[in-house]
Amino acid sequence: MRLLDFLFFIDKYNKHQFDIPFEKQAAYMLSLGTPKDDIDRSYKQFLCQEFFSPWWVRSIWFFTSCFAILAVMVILLWKGRKAKFMSHVNTIAEDKGMNEIIPIELSSKYDISHKEWNNGSLLSVADLRYIGSRYFRLYQPYFVFKAIMQIAAYSARITKYQPERIITHAEFSFCSSLLTDYCHHRGVKLINVQHGEKLLYIRDAFFRFDECYVWDEHYVKMLIRLKAEPTQFKVAVPPSLKIDTTAYQNQSCYADYKYYLAADNENEIKSIVESMSFAKRKGKSVKYRIHPRYTDLNVLRKYVSESEIEIPSEVNILDSISNLEYAVGSFTTVLVQAYLSGKKVLLNDVTFKKRFDQLKDYGYILAKDDVERLSQKQ
Repeated sequence: MRLLDFLFFIDKYNKHQFDIPFEKQAAYMLSLGTPKDDIDRSYKQFLCQEFFSPWWVRSIWFFTSCFAILAVMVILLWKGRKAKFMSHVNTIAEDKGMNEIIPIELSSKYDISHKEWNNGSLLSVADLRYIGSRYFRLYQPYFVFKAIMQIAAYSARITKYQPERIITHAEFSFCSSLLTDYCHHRGVKLINVQHGEKLLYIRDAFFRFDECYVWDEHYVKMLIRLKAEPTQFKVAVPPSLKIDTTAYQNQSCYADYKYYLAADNENEIKSIVESMSFAKRKGKSVKYRIHPRYTDLNVLRKYVSESEIEIPSEVNILDSISNLEYAVGSFTTVLVQAYLSGKKVLLNDVTFKKRFDQLKDYGYILAKDDVERLSQKQ
């Protein structure tokens, strides 16, 4: 079994965001108290994430990490023995999914490079002293193991390129705050930018960066409620989220209604198509944009014609959103893109009625009175 397959197997037994009411999540989060420092912030975020795992899953990571820590430290220290400065890079940013979410406030100010992101991992003797001074207390072995692995990746970037700042999208990682502390130790600033839709979810609790850019004041209030450090936030909408739709007019991909599919099973797809039939009765056009990873095309083709399917590799997201009247779906960042770009949004509270009710409880930004619902069109 490949490691990725094993991780997916284990994850099936974890609870997830909608499995536990936010009130219960919040009660646990608040029971952890106020963080003493950035390391404690990371550890409390780690405990919030462990809250969703059964005892036997936590035990697997506990005992595996006990055996792995020493071996990993020896290997990384060996790799770091010959590490040296290569060239100065002003700002290093994560390489995947970053270009479309970096706000102009950052891209216009800094010379940002992505190619240095994946540059291996290493530890120096100074890193070992740093780790020993902060992590080998009473922290759980899995927390220590992950901290070492993340520090080793950052150590490689900083040692080889000596950046003034690093930009990431990792508020969901329990290592985020401790990496802020480590970057300060190395004289580097750590900046985070929002990557996807956020809900009230204690997976994202307690984190701190030097700066954290979010899309709306709504997210600032939400994340502060999750005990993230309050002074880090800056509101900035990246160009990809607030599209100039007049610049992407393309009649060949136009539809009055576009449904943005996610990880929908066959019963859900059948219900979605049936609930969208109101549009055809009114003589309106409908397209279904597949999710490039999760949508089963063979299943979708059983219920809609080929001409009604929009393929991401053939129509980019800017063209897709610019050429519609209504963006339809359940819970996806695309709907926020459409909303911020001045398009109408229709939330599916028919196929996903229970989920829609949960979205309101979890603070979804579009679950409000001025956003239309699919049930109102039936």
